[in-house]
Amino acid sequence: MNKIIIYTIALGTAPLIAINIIQLIVEKLIKINAEIKDEASVRYSGIFVVQFLLDVLFFVVIPTLVYFWLYPVFPFVGFKTGVAIGLTAYVLGSLPYAVQLSMRIKIPPILIVTTLFFNLIKLSVALGVITHYLNY
Repeated sequence: MNKIIIYTIALGTAPLIAINIIQLIVEKLIKINAEIKDEASVRYSGIFVVQFLLDVLFFVVIPTLVYFWLYPVFPFVGFKTGVAIGLTAYVLGSLPYAVQLSMRIKIPPILIVTTLFFNLIKLSVALGVITHYLNY
């Protein structure tokens, strides 16, 4: 039981490494930090590690534990189902909050779009991997 959770967390974390590296490259190419004022920008060398650890916690560890305890009552199986669950969670949770936040605080639109896009990919891939491996 514990081995399958650790194995699923490891397999769910692997795609996040690649997605985070791609996100970092894209953000550097379109120069997102230039759009943000210096006092509002977080710039230190460990930001990539901190963001990665938060991504692993919120996109892999917590969903793995929740799905592990609930999958006997869920009729959901497979990668496609995980992606569908990820899209639903994203549309109901992350997207409305980001839109409301962008209306209240002046945040560069390119930052919002790239963050939302990469969060959608991370959530969909992580939940796809979780639902796939916890059912086998």
